[in-house]
Amino acid sequence: MKRLENLRMKKLFFFLLAITVASCSISDEPKSQAYMVQVEDATVPETMILGQMATIQVKYRRPTDCHIFNGFYTESDNFTQTISVRCIKFNESNCIDDSSVVYDVPLNFMPTVAGTYHFKFWTGEDSNGLPTFLEIDSVVE
Repeated sequence: MKRLENLRMKKLFFFLLAITVASCSISDEPKSQAYMVQVEDATVPETMILGQMATIQVKYRRPTDCHIFNGFYTESDNFTQTISVRCIKFNESNCIDDSSVVYDVPLNFMPTVAGTYHFKFWTGEDSNGLPTFLEIDSVVE
């Protein structure tokens, strides 16, 4: 008899679990999305020392207060470093315009080979939809 009661309790538990899972609403809309925002300006040291960390100051604007800084996107091709600012935008309905504020964030860079590095900071797109860049060179000794 006790065994039959345990079996009924297990069935009831799984039935309630199934109803709970089936009644949950899963939204198709993500809670946040990743975005690249344009670099306004960058300060790169004219010279850097091989193997030592250098700080590059990067300025950007975020469209709204729902866009939160999330690091940098960097792509390295030998001595060319392509950089943009990553943000996460939370899908909120009460976002406030924040485009008038310029944010200044540090990017740490450690050169691994001596030579002239070419930094390309993404500044947006031109009228043809092609990427535009702020380009700065730095010599590594």
